[in-house]
Amino acid sequence: MDETCIFCRIVAGVASAHQVFEDDEVLAFMDHRPLNPGHVLVIPKWHEPDLHCLDEPTYLAVMKTGKRLAEVLAELFEPPKVGQFVIGFHVPHVHVHVVPLYSIDDFTADAIRLAMQTRPDQDALAEVGQRIREHLLRAR
Repeated sequence: MDETCIFCRIVAGVASAHQVFEDDEVLAFMDHRPLNPGHVLVIPKWHEPDLHCLDEPTYLAVMKTGKRLAEVLAELFEPPKVGQFVIGFHVPHVHVHVVPLYSIDDFTADAIRLAMQTRPDQDALAEVGQRIREHLLRAR
């Protein structure tokens, strides 16, 4: 664990997040500054800054969880697309964004900058996270 990494601290339970899924290899939680409602992050449970440096089983676990969450978000939010992308500049710990997208403008540098400047209602994030968690449990 990298104690300076917020995602490692979330995995360790030292920092809080609205978790939607966890298994032995990955953790998924609501992005605290979502591009759209339902924006989830999927991370490996051990610290690695770069996606291409993950071992294959961990990479596959992250991507499989992203796919599963994309299916849930598509059903819950009915967007035209569910995007998955990796950037990693703000937090140097692998994280895959899984986001309901309604137009190409939902994923632009301006949209990301705007999301980084907003503070969404924590109760609303918790509620959306609960809906996603419940849907995942029903889908098992």
